[in-house]
Amino acid sequence: MACRWFSLALFCGPLAADAGVESLPVISVLVVLLLVALSYVVKLRATVNKLRKANRAKPKSLLGFYSLHDDISGFPNKFFLQQQLDELLKRAPQQHFSLLLLKISQFDEINELLGHSNSNLVLAQIAYRINEQLKTTDKALTFEFRQQLPVRLCHLGGVSFAVWLDSGDQPHLAEYLADSLEKCVPEPMIVHGCAVDYQLHCGITHYPVHGTQLNELLERAYLALQHHSTLQGHSQVFNAGMLSYSSDKLIMMSELRRAITEGQLALYVQPQVDMRTKEVLAGEVYVRWRHPSRGLMTPSSFLALAEESGVIYPLTQWVLNEAIAMIATLDKAKLVSKIAVNISSKDLLQDELIDSLELLLEKYNVKPQQLMLEIKEGAFAADPDKSISMMRRLHRLGVVLALDDFGTGLSSLAHLRQLPVQHVKVDCSFIGDLHKSDTHTAITNAIIDVARNLELGVIAEGVEELEVEQKLLRMGCNRAQGFLYSRPFELSGFAVWLKQWQERHTKGH
Repeated sequence: MACRWFSLALFCGPLAADAGVESLPVISVLVVLLLVALSYVVKLRATVNKLRKANRAKPKSLLGFYSLHDDISGFPNKFFLQQQLDELLKRAPQQHFSLLLLKISQFDEINELLGHSNSNLVLAQIAYRINEQLKTTDKALTFEFRQQLPVRLCHLGGVSFAVWLDSGDQPHLAEYLADSLEKCVPEPMIVHGCAVDYQLHCGITHYPVHGTQLNELLERAYLALQHHSTLQGHSQVFNAGMLSYSSDKLIMMSELRRAITEGQLALYVQPQVDMRTKEVLAGEVYVRWRHPSRGLMTPSSFLALAEESGVIYPLTQWVLNEAIAMIATLDKAKLVSKIAVNISSKDLLQDELIDSLELLLEKYNVKPQQLMLEIKEGAFAADPDKSISMMRRLHRLGVVLALDDFGTGLSSLAHLRQLPVQHVKVDCSFIGDLHKSDTHTAITNAIIDVARNLELGVIAEGVEELEVEQKLLRMGCNRAQGFLYSRPFELSGFAVWLKQWQERHTKGH
């Protein structure tokens, strides 16, 4: 420190001499130096304080932004929405509003295909597309402006978004907007040469009719969305009836998911017989659930709920695996080795169905022609174009296709000529009273005639009496299944049953 002061004194001495001052007391020099030092310290402190303030302000502003915006898409988040609603509802508590909940489906596949980083970019781009669609919707709550464009979309996290709409006395505006978003937003997106497809589903709740708190409105909007996406064609708007989707049913579906992996399911089979020769042509399988507390449950107890809740596809995959494995077992034993499996409308809408079937057929070394898939008429109601396209792909794969419960619906009459099916199944509701009802006889006869004109095979289900069998034969139907031949029994016993049946009916043929 002494050296520094000494060098400064040597420097200041000549300055004083140049100024015409012959000499300065040492104390004066020290005062001058002290003032210079103090001035320097003051300036340094001011600079440091400015930097500290800037450093404190910068993280605070960033923290404020990220606490109110999603870190993937950059759009306002649920906390931002809650803040805006708190202020809005204080000003207009009696006003009517609508909450639109939007969810991107099939995003898991995008994640698997593109990886986490790329799928985040896709998610951000979809959010941008949704917001672009909202720019002309003045009734939607505007959170902020970016480059003079309104931001009207809230990113709730994951693949869920929300829009708050000033619907007033026109609640149908929400449904109109939801339909528009579902139709216009999901356009294929090209990423690294891959065409990425996705869908958008909406659920709607109205304030204050369906709730006055954001969480309550969101929960009920999720319920409406779930019903809309699983029951195609149903309204996106919440209604009290949806609450009947009770915790008991949700628990049952959770238990069914575990049952698939924990060995609680079993397949039963019912043979399909040539009524003239009594040759067994195939066996149709039915799933049963050995529930730990409810006992043995038939398909009618859980299949419809499984289809609604999205559990049906993994269930179908399990059934297909077991059925194709049995085909291989029967084939090795040189027995009838054709199995029929029912698949649902939801299964037909799964793009990976073909790939999974090919893998199973290859795994068990089974020919596609040994598997019959039965599809109900109602499968074409939700998305006829996609369903028919999938059936054509199944036909090209080589599996046999049958239209189940034929005559109970209307869609197949319009599409029958373009469906690549080999068989139609006459519903048991017509067959059971065939020998007692002229109406049922006329309907069954007409179905058989239509099928024969289209060169399709006919399978009658629900044959329980010999008189019904003989009447069907006179009509020109040769193939049937029902209690007259066998009640459903466990698939594991099919090989033994076939050998016993052959011994009784086919000796000498």
